[in-house]
Amino acid sequence: MKAFNFALATALMGAAVQSTPAVASDNTWACEVVLCISNPGGPTQYPACVPPITKLWRVLALGGSFPTCTGGGIAKTKYKKPDDGRPGRLTVTWTDGRQQTYYQPRN
Repeated sequence: MKAFNFALATALMGAAVQSTPAVASDNTWACEVVLCISNPGGPTQYPACVPPITKLWRVLALGGSFPTCTGGGIAKTKYKKPDDGRPGRLTVTWTDGRQQTYYQPRN
């Protein structure tokens, strides 16, 4: 059931991203990251999530910021990396004001 929900969410996110012609390649990656990181089974449970999440870890390790996904009703994303070495967390805010926080898994 989780695999079906993930596949459905991926298809819907892809459709939402494709309908916005703005910076599609950057926004596609950002939305893939948000979708993968929100997976209860872990951000790299599915092979399709490995490349975008690997790129995310590289960007964050080099001091980059968390990408912003504007598709699928997401208004903003905020990534917080604690200074004490604990895993970071991603807070997603939807256009209707709902918020959800996801935690980076420990390595």
